[in-house]
Amino acid sequence: MKYLLTPLLILSTCIASCGSFLPDPIEEFAKQTPAEIVKQMTLEEKVGQLIHVGMSGKTSAATLKQDIETYHVGGVILFEANLGSAAEIRALTDSAQQIAKGASKNPVPLFVSIDQEGGRVVRVKDGVDQLPGALAVGQTEDEGMAEDVGFRTASQLAKLGIHLLLAPVVDVNNNPANPVINSRSFSGDAEVVTKMALAYARGVQAAGAVPVLKHFPGHGNTNTDSHTALPTVKNDLAHMESLELVPFRAGIAAGAPAIMSAHIVFPALDPGEPATLSPKILKDYLRVKLGFKGLTLTDALEMKAVADRYPPPILARKAFNAGLDVLLLTSTGERTKSLFESLLAGFKSGELSVADLDAAVTRQVDRKLRTGLFHEYGMTRPEWKSDVAESFKARTAAADAHAIKLTQKYPDGLNTAVSRASISALRKVFVVAPDLKQKVKLFARSTAMIELAKTRGIDQSRITVTPSPVTAAAATFAGFCRIGMQCPESIAVELADFDLWRWNLLVAEVKGAGKAGRQVPVLIGLYSGNPYLNIRVPDFGAVLCSFSPTEESVKALVYRLTDVGTVRQARLVLADEK
Repeated sequence: MKYLLTPLLILSTCIASCGSFLPDPIEEFAKQTPAEIVKQMTLEEKVGQLIHVGMSGKTSAATLKQDIETYHVGGVILFEANLGSAAEIRALTDSAQQIAKGASKNPVPLFVSIDQEGGRVVRVKDGVDQLPGALAVGQTEDEGMAEDVGFRTASQLAKLGIHLLLAPVVDVNNNPANPVINSRSFSGDAEVVTKMALAYARGVQAAGAVPVLKHFPGHGNTNTDSHTALPTVKNDLAHMESLELVPFRAGIAAGAPAIMSAHIVFPALDPGEPATLSPKILKDYLRVKLGFKGLTLTDALEMKAVADRYPPPILARKAFNAGLDVLLLTSTGERTKSLFESLLAGFKSGELSVADLDAAVTRQVDRKLRTGLFHEYGMTRPEWKSDVAESFKARTAAADAHAIKLTQKYPDGLNTAVSRASISALRKVFVVAPDLKQKVKLFARSTAMIELAKTRGIDQSRITVTPSPVTAAAATFAGFCRIGMQCPESIAVELADFDLWRWNLLVAEVKGAGKAGRQVPVLIGLYSGNPYLNIRVPDFGAVLCSFSPTEESVKALVYRLTDVGTVRQARLVLADEK
């Protein structure tokens, strides 16, 4: 599978280190410049590039300054605690880059990265649309929409100085019990994941940013969260190559620029070490067999799946020897020092390969060059040609023009369009009858949902604000559920409500509710985002699902409830269907 290149992509994007489609000035510039830059770097500077760190607070604190100036770190990852207003975020990223600019005679810009997947995994709240997550986007099965979501996310992040997007998730969520991926995956179907994830990645690259496909070789079939323990996926290699590895293989063939490893043991490839620490997986399989030539990153090294296995100095060496180009930390200070000193000593003693170090740093510098960071932050070299800078300006102009076209393409907004397109019904299709909104009653606690219901023609007298499950007596919610079994109702159900909903539905079914003469189904607006929860769908009812907890996704449930037509069946492998 190859990327279908648009004119914007032809102008603005390098797909891979070789066989790229950049305009000639940038392409020629990128062929030899990374190696030249690496030759000018000291050993200490090259070692630092391997390490990307977190930070504390919303400004460049002393520990981050030390990490950049003393340990020459290659990047910074931002989390919600670091993020204020859009202006504050831009000031933060600019200040970090200025520290990097002054830290060396031949400075290399930082990669600023973030997890901004959409849905339930978002960091930036100001300056970036709160778009639905992967599963919601996947339900649309609209590649153009997925590409637009990737572009919008990355272009808005780039304006804030964030160019390394730790998305898309290309894991195939074929295990409904998966506690950590679930709605972060586009689908449980490898074909859907492949086409939607690669479309999303095209959009990210069109915005001038770097998408990171994660988590190689696949986190979709675990029932353990690698943040808390070490999972094992026992599928044989033939099974993996027919499912988990399909999107990765297609992404590599399409020229994916970066891949993140999984902290998971895959006995079919290496029975001894998790992928992040396995040369068999990252060198022999990913690099040699699959032919991946791009940038490789670890998932966070503080996650217990690997952090409990080895102390930081050994963990750093094992991750590098496994074939990783970037060792990602979520912390700063002492842990940075520990990793840096261990790696530096290993290269000086010959225990670690300096040739491999040069290759890893060259791949990272190459991507920073192609992303335009050297030019954006004034770290160019006097000998670089001016036509390269002009080409980067043209790329930025093309991306800005494309952003304007998106506002014209989606009159109600991209967020609204994809949120509405994602609404599906679990286990069956559902037809919204013309008179439904004159009959339906809405039970909800979302202000956004309630306000939209009023504007969509549901009379205020038929809207009830349900109490929070934390403060409401079980009997109160049970009363709402029982009413819902007896007349056309929409009950907005959140995660904390599920047990009560299942119990009351069971009671209603035992009592024979809705069996005779039932015409209008019960409607449940499920907006926790995760449909893999053994959700009971009544014979006489329907469950509409948003697959995302964002405000527009919640509102889209009400919109579809009052929008005459067919709500299609969701494409999912549910808990009792596996």
